[in-house]
Amino acid sequence: MPKVFSRLTFNWMAPLMKKGYQQYLTERDLPFLPRLLRSSETSETFYHYWSSQSSPSLGWALSKAFGLSFVIGGLFKGLQDILAFVQPQLLRLLIRFVNEYSQSLKDGEPIPLTKGLMIAGAMFLVSVTQTAFLHQYFQRAFDMGMKIKSALTSVIYNKSLTLSNETKQASNTGDIVNLMSVDVQRLQDLVQNLQIIWSGPFQIIICLYSLHGLLGNSMWAGVAIMVIMIPLNAVIARYQKKLQKTQMKFKDERSRLISEILNNIKSLKLYSWEHPYLEKLNHVRNDKELANLKRMGIFGAVSNFTWTLAPFLVSCCTFGLFVLTRKDVSLSTDIVFPALSLFNLLSFPLAVVPMVITNVVEAQVAVSRLTKFLTSSELQENAVIRAPRAEKVGDVAVSVKDGTFLWSKQKGEESYKVALSNINLEVKKGELDCIVGRVGSGKSSIIQSLLGDLYKLRGEVKVHGKIAYVSQVPWIINGSVRENILFGHTYDPVFYDCVLKACALTVDLKILPKGDKTEVGEKGISLSGGQKARLSLARAVYARADVYLLDDPLSAVDEHVGRHLIDHVLGPQGLLKTKCKILATNAIHVLSIADNMHMVKDGKLIEQGSYLEIMSQQKSQLRQLIIEFGKGNKSSSTAASSSANSTKESIAKESSPKEADENKDNVDLTYLESDTEIDSASLRRASDAPLLTDEERAIIQEAEEEDDEEAKARKEHSEQGQVKWDVYKAYAKACNPRNVVIFLLTTVMSMSFNVASNVWLKHWSEVNTKYGYNPHVGKYLGFYFLLGIGFSLCALIQTSFMWVFCTIQGSTKMHNGMATSVLRAPMSFFETTPIGRILNRFSNDIYKIDEVLGRVFGQFFSNSTKVMFTIFVICFSTWQFIFIAAPLGVLYVYYQQYYLKTSRELRRLDSVSRSPIFANFQESLNGVSIIRAYGQEERFKFLNRNRIDRNMRAYHPAINANRWLAVRLELLGSFIILGSSGLAILSLKSGQISAGLVGLCG
Repeated sequence: MPKVFSRLTFNWMAPLMKKGYQQYLTERDLPFLPRLLRSSETSETFYHYWSSQSSPSLGWALSKAFGLSFVIGGLFKGLQDILAFVQPQLLRLLIRFVNEYSQSLKDGEPIPLTKGLMIAGAMFLVSVTQTAFLHQYFQRAFDMGMKIKSALTSVIYNKSLTLSNETKQASNTGDIVNLMSVDVQRLQDLVQNLQIIWSGPFQIIICLYSLHGLLGNSMWAGVAIMVIMIPLNAVIARYQKKLQKTQMKFKDERSRLISEILNNIKSLKLYSWEHPYLEKLNHVRNDKELANLKRMGIFGAVSNFTWTLAPFLVSCCTFGLFVLTRKDVSLSTDIVFPALSLFNLLSFPLAVVPMVITNVVEAQVAVSRLTKFLTSSELQENAVIRAPRAEKVGDVAVSVKDGTFLWSKQKGEESYKVALSNINLEVKKGELDCIVGRVGSGKSSIIQSLLGDLYKLRGEVKVHGKIAYVSQVPWIINGSVRENILFGHTYDPVFYDCVLKACALTVDLKILPKGDKTEVGEKGISLSGGQKARLSLARAVYARADVYLLDDPLSAVDEHVGRHLIDHVLGPQGLLKTKCKILATNAIHVLSIADNMHMVKDGKLIEQGSYLEIMSQQKSQLRQLIIEFGKGNKSSSTAASSSANSTKESIAKESSPKEADENKDNVDLTYLESDTEIDSASLRRASDAPLLTDEERAIIQEAEEEDDEEAKARKEHSEQGQVKWDVYKAYAKACNPRNVVIFLLTTVMSMSFNVASNVWLKHWSEVNTKYGYNPHVGKYLGFYFLLGIGFSLCALIQTSFMWVFCTIQGSTKMHNGMATSVLRAPMSFFETTPIGRILNRFSNDIYKIDEVLGRVFGQFFSNSTKVMFTIFVICFSTWQFIFIAAPLGVLYVYYQQYYLKTSRELRRLDSVSRSPIFANFQESLNGVSIIRAYGQEERFKFLNRNRIDRNMRAYHPAINANRWLAVRLELLGSFIILGSSGLAILSLKSGQISAGLVGLCG
């Protein structure tokens, strides 16, 4: 029983709420994520149903995977809806009791108050039960939204690791980030309100049935009004769908542009292109995206106006038809106020159902985009045959037989864009084979074909053993030097030192402030090109693979550094002397030690042989190419050799960071000569470097982040404590104070019209009750209609100013200011800030400013105004209620403060933990070929799931903190119902309260 009570009241959140009230929360304070919400569980469940379909349907797979939560939540929602319509019936009984008691007082025989108090108690119990059911429904809705978000985010990441070339060309990083930040978010938001699709019509049916019991056939006038409103809003919804598609297209365009800017920020700054690119970005943002968002706001305001006006039209027509057709029955208080309560209940589904339909329309766009991505073409599975590694030196390690490869293959195409044709290649264990050719001839394509990145049209590619790959543009992860070299493998200090020496990194590490624990920044931005190339090579060497695919790593280093790498890594005495090595290069100094050379021209291997064989053939094209390259490199070679002797001395004298940076690629070429021969045991370690398990990796990473000050600095900064008023002032200023004032005034005016209409109904019904018939129908009905029109027009102005003026202006200034600040930021900012974090600001956070923040502020001010008017009306009718409202108000403020301290920190932890997901995603997309080459897809998938779970670990208590607060505040509301109705009953003896006042307060 205590557990049931704890679940119903969300009291299981109490320890965390208490800790958050007493101190600032950190990630260590958060409870563990429930197993069913972990991304490993959700993604596996979703993928099972997704992959089992012959014709994949995203909606069907999601419903099969997570539909049980939806069904259980639907049961709670249905019970809550039924109880919601019990209250008007109880109110009718209470009003009747007041009328009966007033009549009994006149007769001199007052009836007992017990019946009235029992009705008040029943209203209290129904309200409490309704609260419990409602928030159990909400919890399951939010849990389902979490499951969908974590599953789709994980699946999108997994899919991105297998994309084919044509898919990668069709969708860049910004497009895929939008899928994660916007489209998935739309589905999550939809799920939280999706029950309204059936609950709304269900509420309407119950409401109409109840109204029929009160008003008879007169209620059909209201039904006719609703039927007329449906096609009108269908037209609006159709335009909204069209605008939403356009909006997503503009979002993609902006995300693509900001991604390109951030990825090329160094070049952009070198050319002083900040201003033209800022203008280009602002054009897409302001002239396209926000202009379309303004049109969406106008249609949204019109839609809101129609559904705000609908309940008044329904009540006017219904009451009008009633008084005109039922002249024998007066429109009394026990009919008006229960009917009015039902009309208010009716206004919720009438207003929300179109919004949910709009959300469904938006979600359909998101579903189609996600489905297109998840069903897009992947890499060819059988492009490369992976065979057991060659055991003996001289055994074939890599072979290509009659291979023809395409850049991409589109279904239905008759002609293809051929990358390589008729390739025949055989490389043995222990050999160094060089792929030589002019720029654009196809050297890198040969490497890509062996990785499986190109589509194989025909032929056979076989690779024996594990692959290590060094790309032409080094891929450096945002971590320490050691993390980049180990790349998930266990730390072997002896072999690690050998790798550092062989790759000429020892002197560099002495210069770096923290040695191999120095953070290199995103894309290794704090390193020189040569350092990044050697770091990438060191990663490959440390992996102790069987086949090494090297895409021109020597081009980024000076010639004397290149000779060092040849001698100690690639050459006959290097660390990789027993490995199969395929090197794409035009470096002359490495060709002389190569076992074989292969010349590629126009995507074909036209010549191959050893260095001596090629140089002995006078008509050889490869010989002519080597001679040509030799002439071009002669002067640079002389300069390089003359500076080699002074390298060690120059580095030793470094004293300033600037000088150190200028000499990053100058390394000692002779320090290994005085050392003893590298430990033969290290050279014999041909066994694979074991990978850490996923759990070990996660634990070590978390521990290092907690202990390492530099890792802490890499984490996103999070404010603590109360949101400063300056933040609200800044947003209000961005929205234009004049617009904000007009919005607030129209909010108060609309609520004033709403209250005035209820007071007018009270007066009308009391007149009807007094005379026993319905006098002056035109006057009372017409004035009531005018009040309704005034309320709806004020609501139209209110929503228009919020969506078309406040939100748009605020979004414009916030985005423009952020874009300007980022583009003008120094390079040090980009060295320490992951691009994924910046993209998160420009995607997810901008989405919230555009489409969420305005709605939240609008609801806050509307509800606050409604609460103040309600309390005023109750206190006006029964002044004793002040003694109940005062302590309840104190409790309200206490719960608010208790909640806010915890909720703020949870929201900040949620925001901060979301950025690494985008940063990791961006980083992985840039290095997807390397991740696949090293066979580390599963490790990176795990790291992604770990980041998702860390975010969900903060998000889950954040939404349940909302439930914790809502249950308690609604319980206070239940006590308000009990107090106001109880006081009304007890005040009957004094004769100061009428049935009309009871109905108005109810």
